[in-house]
Amino acid sequence: MTTLTMHLARKRLAVVWFAGAFVCFFVLLVISFFAENVDPTSLWDWFLPAVVPNLSLIIGVLVYAHRQTQSDTPIDPFLYRLALSLSLLYLALLVLPLLFFPLTGKPLPELLNISRLWLAAVQGLATGVMGAFFVRHDK
Repeated sequence: MTTLTMHLARKRLAVVWFAGAFVCFFVLLVISFFAENVDPTSLWDWFLPAVVPNLSLIIGVLVYAHRQTQSDTPIDPFLYRLALSLSLLYLALLVLPLLFFPLTGKPLPELLNISRLWLAAVQGLATGVMGAFFVRHDK
């Protein structure tokens, strides 16, 4: 069994976050261009705070880690799996209202406002665990 290194774990988390953010970004572009009665500004006001803090954290860690030599150290698999799982859950919850709003019968702005409730909680947990994972393994 191969030991997962910090270098590979960082890359995997970055790919998950950037891929998830891109999917949401693309769906928002389509909605912005083609949906009727939707204010694009409110869509992007909802989306940007939902992904930019975590993407910024990841970019900062990757830049910092590029200068370090300890990136091949083994990691705590539990903390990594928790960070990965919460990240995947968060990104799935983020795209959910964008994909299913036509089925709910609610206007998209209303659905996005409702989604802020659960997104804030999961984003806080995902960001906290990722921060703990990165800090714990950089000492």
